[in-house]
Amino acid sequence: MDKIKDLIEDIKTRRFFRGQIKDIAEIRAMEPLYAETPGSFSAPIQKYLEKSGIEKLYIHQQAAIDVLRRGKNVVITTPTASGKTLAFNIPVFETLGLDTSATALYIYPAKALSNDQLKIINEMQEASGLKLEPGIYDGDTPSEEKKYIRENSRLIITNPYELHQVLPYHAKWKRFYKNLRFIVLDEAHRYKGIFGSNIAFLIRRLKRIVELYGAKPQFVVSSASLANPLEFIEKLTGESFVLVDENGSPSGKKQLVFWDSSMAPEKSVHTQTKDLLLHTSKAGFQRLAFTTSRRMAELIRMWANQEDKSVNILCYRAGYSPELRRDIEKQLKSGEIKGVVSTNALELGIDIGQLDIIIISGFPGSISSFWQQAGRAGRKMQESGIFFLPFEDALEKYLLRHPEILLNMHFENAIISLENPNILIGHVLCALSEAPSMAKDVFSDMKTDKLIDMLVEQKVVSETPRGYIYAGGARPQEMVSLDNIGGSEIKIKVNNKILETISKERAFSEAHEGAVYLHNGETYVIKELNIEEGVAIAAKENVEHYTDSVKDEEVKILEVKNSKTYDNFRLFFGVVSVTEIYKSYRIKKGGKILSYEDLHLPPLTFTTEAVWIELDGSIESKIKKALYDFDGAIHAAEHSLIALSPLFAMCDRNDIGGRSYPVYPENGSSIIFIYDGYEGGIGIAEKLFDIFPSLAANTYDMVKNCGCESGCPSCVYSPKCGNNNNPIDKLGAILMLEELK
Repeated sequence: MDKIKDLIEDIKTRRFFRGQIKDIAEIRAMEPLYAETPGSFSAPIQKYLEKSGIEKLYIHQQAAIDVLRRGKNVVITTPTASGKTLAFNIPVFETLGLDTSATALYIYPAKALSNDQLKIINEMQEASGLKLEPGIYDGDTPSEEKKYIRENSRLIITNPYELHQVLPYHAKWKRFYKNLRFIVLDEAHRYKGIFGSNIAFLIRRLKRIVELYGAKPQFVVSSASLANPLEFIEKLTGESFVLVDENGSPSGKKQLVFWDSSMAPEKSVHTQTKDLLLHTSKAGFQRLAFTTSRRMAELIRMWANQEDKSVNILCYRAGYSPELRRDIEKQLKSGEIKGVVSTNALELGIDIGQLDIIIISGFPGSISSFWQQAGRAGRKMQESGIFFLPFEDALEKYLLRHPEILLNMHFENAIISLENPNILIGHVLCALSEAPSMAKDVFSDMKTDKLIDMLVEQKVVSETPRGYIYAGGARPQEMVSLDNIGGSEIKIKVNNKILETISKERAFSEAHEGAVYLHNGETYVIKELNIEEGVAIAAKENVEHYTDSVKDEEVKILEVKNSKTYDNFRLFFGVVSVTEIYKSYRIKKGGKILSYEDLHLPPLTFTTEAVWIELDGSIESKIKKALYDFDGAIHAAEHSLIALSPLFAMCDRNDIGGRSYPVYPENGSSIIFIYDGYEGGIGIAEKLFDIFPSLAANTYDMVKNCGCESGCPSCVYSPKCGNNNNPIDKLGAILMLEELK
């Protein structure tokens, strides 16, 4: 009996179905590929394998073990649930078993993964008979336990946030660092963008400390599939690696359903997600719905539970207490609950048991993330279903029209920046507060001499007989946020208690006065945003609407770093100043705009990197000669180029911004800007500069082949447009993009 195909056929008979299934792709089951020559293992490891019923290792597991045994660093990029953990746990346990003083440090991007890994390690320790005293060392660990772990554990599990705070106290870790043999970075594909750029410097700080104690550990990195794994990981760590990417793990058959929500225009994609979630629950399937924001995760969960109180749908996301997250994971794994709506927090390799259905509501931002989410289904070799519901957005509808982009699995490049001065300064100060540097180049693979001279002049760094040291007042680790640049944060308070802490930039868009803020399924209305005090005052209110901010931008060119000349335009990459003005917000209900309300917030100004297209007069003449609106054409072309950029630069749509000028005030030219949405830039614009011909050609194809007449959200309309998509000329944009490709 084919339960998943039966489910799909049943959906087609339901009230909520209006012909939304556009395509179904069957992904065949994969048989296991085992290593031809079984490895020989130490007695404790052999004992563990026998007790666990593991007779053979997959080819990628044995390959990773062989690389580590040769003393090399390894990066493993096989799919989720392919057994990467065992591939590095075996050599780590083997080494720590042979050398009773050796230690290992496991770094995970999320606390949930730490708990999962500790359970696996404890089981492996018990079965093998080895005594490693493993422990989790993070913000939830009681202080009395931390001392014991530092002094006794030979395998410590932590996360970047905790490591960032404890590096200054390395003297307490002398035993551990002196004997450190392995540093494991799991789920490393999460270290991209701003977060990844900060992690790259955090790892270099860790390496400095470890070197102080004479250790030279091997690096083990596991990641989802990427287009540039070696380039990315070597930039992240400053080390060289051997790549293991041939997957030998089995997988069950999957039905990938491409869902076109526009076929039922009376319902938003979020409402249709809720419908699918409820229907698959009645069919008895264990299911998980991914969506792209905390807000939508909370809303979908709330709508589902209001519509059918017999179906208990839970929400899972960052910002919840550790106890609540552990409880949800446990209930999902045990089958006590059958449905969860989650952000990408459950995309990682947390063991949440056997899932039959995955609903991906909105493209998660990268093809790698898409397959990480899809890979949560069918982990026990059972047949499973994946429903992909793209939003009414140009990039997502492009993927709906071109399913081969997802099915071919040509993964994107992961991008981080080691050049952003705002990130670099913070970590140099952290590094010098942790240990002096005799050289001006604080990190061995980077030039920081000019920066040190500047910091000495500013009296934040001092030159002493012991080397350069931090001489500032406040502790730099408190000023540097791993998730942001600059670390400015806003605390959301309810009845004088902190509900959540968010970045200043996020507060401008989500926690302004009048905003509806969602937390743990409850709605709160922001009554006041005090930027100077870093506080937003909220009150709990049951409201059915939600809010969405509207902003405008102004861009000023500061420096040209590179340029290319084409037939009728020039392409530039350089430094710009961006001013963002949050001028209003929309009140929405069920995807419909009820009203606009004014905002009175100060402008946000920052310096960043941008790529920009300077058109020559021939393009404008051609568009006007065809009787199209040039202002509308350049505006539409800007929207469509920005929409498709994440597919080429592995970034979130919120990581980039843009602005088009029919007449740029500085030089009178017609210019389209695409800029990194962060102070100092994070490498996105530079990547777009390099691959611009591909971006332009695919954007032209997207707009030209969209079925609408004069423009829609699937091609040239942007939900983030500060001018309400006015003026827009789709046909003029097609002509312009044809000249750019």
